[in-house]
Amino acid sequence: MKKLITTVLCSAVAGLTIFSAPKIAGQTYAQSQYAYTTVSTQSSNISYADEIDEMVETGTFDSSSLTKEQIALINKKYGEDPQAIQELQKKSDSIKNPSLASIDTSIYAHDAQFKGYDIINGIDISRWQGNIDWKKVKADGINFALIRVALRTTESGVLEADALYKENIEGALAAGLDVGVYVYSQAITTAEARAEANYTMKLIKGYNIKLPVVMDYEYYINHSGRLARANLSPAAATTICTAFCEEVEKNNYTAMVYANKSLLTDDVYADVLAKRFPIWLAQYPGWDSATNSVHASYEGKYSYWQYTSSGSVAGISGNVDMNFRYIKKPEAVKNLHITSTSMQKASLKWNKVPYVYGYKIYRLDKSTNTYKHVGTTVGASNTSFTDKGLEVETLYSYKVLAFYGTNSGAYNGGESNIVHAATQEKNIDKVSIAKRAKDSLTLEWTPQTEVSGYHIVRFNPATGKYKTVAYVKGAKNNTYTDTKLASGTTYTYKVRAYFEEGSRRAFFKYSSSINGNTRPGQATGITASSTKNTVTVKWNGQINVAGYIVYRLNDNGKWVRVKTITNKSTTSYTDKKLSGNTIYKYCVVAYYKKSGNNVRTDRSKTVSIMTKPANARSVSVIPSKNNSVSISWKSSKNISGYLVYMKNGTTGSSWKRIAKLSSDKTSWTQKGLSANGTYKFKVKTYYRGNGATSISDAATITVKIPPKKVTGVAVNSYGSKQLMTWKAQTDADGYYIYRYTNKTKKYTKLKTITNSAASSYIINEAGSSKYSYCIVAYNKSNGKAYKGTRSALTASKKGSQKMQVICSVLNVRKGPGTGYDIIQTVSYGTELTLKGLYQDWYQISFTKDGRTYNGYVSAAYVKLK
Repeated sequence: MKKLITTVLCSAVAGLTIFSAPKIAGQTYAQSQYAYTTVSTQSSNISYADEIDEMVETGTFDSSSLTKEQIALINKKYGEDPQAIQELQKKSDSIKNPSLASIDTSIYAHDAQFKGYDIINGIDISRWQGNIDWKKVKADGINFALIRVALRTTESGVLEADALYKENIEGALAAGLDVGVYVYSQAITTAEARAEANYTMKLIKGYNIKLPVVMDYEYYINHSGRLARANLSPAAATTICTAFCEEVEKNNYTAMVYANKSLLTDDVYADVLAKRFPIWLAQYPGWDSATNSVHASYEGKYSYWQYTSSGSVAGISGNVDMNFRYIKKPEAVKNLHITSTSMQKASLKWNKVPYVYGYKIYRLDKSTNTYKHVGTTVGASNTSFTDKGLEVETLYSYKVLAFYGTNSGAYNGGESNIVHAATQEKNIDKVSIAKRAKDSLTLEWTPQTEVSGYHIVRFNPATGKYKTVAYVKGAKNNTYTDTKLASGTTYTYKVRAYFEEGSRRAFFKYSSSINGNTRPGQATGITASSTKNTVTVKWNGQINVAGYIVYRLNDNGKWVRVKTITNKSTTSYTDKKLSGNTIYKYCVVAYYKKSGNNVRTDRSKTVSIMTKPANARSVSVIPSKNNSVSISWKSSKNISGYLVYMKNGTTGSSWKRIAKLSSDKTSWTQKGLSANGTYKFKVKTYYRGNGATSISDAATITVKIPPKKVTGVAVNSYGSKQLMTWKAQTDADGYYIYRYTNKTKKYTKLKTITNSAASSYIINEAGSSKYSYCIVAYNKSNGKAYKGTRSALTASKKGSQKMQVICSVLNVRKGPGTGYDIIQTVSYGTELTLKGLYQDWYQISFTKDGRTYNGYVSAAYVKLK
């Protein structure tokens, strides 16, 4: 790094004296140039003003120890300039140490984020530095200057121009320095921030400002002044800074925010700002013995660093702020694209590259096959460009790069993607339908010059989008015939010209859409359906027709008109009072009006259909215990026979024909079915004659096969009650419980159980040798119950039923109910012995820990073994 050594004036610096008239908030003023005059003092009674002048002139001024009265006096004396106290401190420090001052920039270490960056030396100044010899500044190794242009006063909040901003800008530019500007802000609203931006830009209009327009955002001395008193939240302060920067960049400058480390860390969201705008850090660190350097400790992102206020530069009297600028080639522009083209213009747009000075636009020169610079935009947010004066009907290629502008040379970024644009003369006009046929349309349009051909698209109603139908090569080939179209149909087209160069194809704008109707052709999609005495004919509707004529072929082989339909929206007709089991043939003719006459299209394809025979009558299905089904029906006349179909009742099964019977058969038995199985049956009549077969409709009947014989039946006697148990059949619908009287040999139904999962029943009578018991499972089908085979008769015997606990913990009580005391608990899986029956409670016994217990448990929590 260059070592900057300049001489500071050793003579005393005269006090700056001026008193401003009261300021009115919301107005702007031109700041008066402060005159350098000597202020006399009185030995008897030194005023505050004299005290301040004396402290500055003797090098004893200490801004940190100023009283409120002294601060107020300085505000009044220097017109509420927010930079006054800082600058008085600089002058005092310069007088205190008037000897040769030097700053060795090689002792400054730079953050790791700046690896690969160039580091440029610069200063920032205001009218407080007085008249500056800018040629000497440039010769002393200073490459840029950030110049105060405006300020907002600390109390009244008035915007003023810096008294020497014009002289400083013009002098710095003339000396060859890169120039940026700043406004010393005290904005406390977004409106004030935007006003500061616009005021600053108004003052610098016409100057070549290559560096940012800066918002100097800092508090007045000792955290006083209107900005400090506003006590803004970080979010509010960030919004105010953003408003300033957006207003600047909207006017094609690059914006930047200046603040010290404390404010950046605590009072704004610096990371949010740094994503969009560069940051100018103010921090004056001391020597770090650990690294043998001076370095900034701020951890955020920044682009400029004001590292001291005690610098000395040739051409400037007194101390001056010194700065580093960090710069390298910007990143490549992304998402370059064409936004519009016209006869002689092409408009481009791309994504913003933060911080940059502007963008350079390059266009391919086909004669040299190189890209040449055709334009520049200034401002990081100025991300669009219109290239004008182009040749019509020509393909152009572009690329864009971002850059920083410096007097020592531009820092150019990486190149963007390449985009192509074709200038247009105008839309293709006068597209017309030159010829119509029933299956084709011929398009014609005005030919264009210097194009490679034409692109024809057709609207697809199914997708709602246009789809390519053809590319017609050659500028003079201005017709196209679209074939294989549906007759009597409307089609919509657009046409555009294109230019082709190598593998690249650039398109001009589409023409307006054009509709074309194919001539009506023969009716299509002819279908027919029938009942016993009717035939319904249907067809696809046609465009541009007046109506339809339905014909039926008679026994003499002639087509006879059966119906003229005058409503073109009607696309079906039902022919009635026909004979059953008869073949009929139909066709349809569309007609349209031409010169007042009906013009018929060709006949449609012929559709043949046989009317159906009568349906099978009174079909019934009765399931049997032997896993079979008996199907019966009443005899029908004028048929060839019957077709019997069966379908398993489970999901996914399909109909299967199980019998084809002659017309004299009126029943069918289907065997080999599964007990408890569900099946569906239907019976159709059919007629075969004249080389065709016609089949009737049929209703579906669902049946369920009777269940299997119930097994595992046992009857155990417990005093005045008996417990009947069996193996449950969950696919049955329920059970019937019967008592058999041995003497009379008669069955008496005791109970109907509708729960197929049931496996026990309490018989409310004592066991006796007079009776035996059985159970029958049943299924319901078509409103009737069909019984399975009765189980074997079972006599009652003294109970010894075992059961098992099916809950985690079961209470054993003294009596049959929850009101009785608990005498013991048993766990899941414990085996119990049944001793007696009491409605929903069992009397049981069990052994636990070597001891036998007797008690009662709820029947809901045990399972019979």
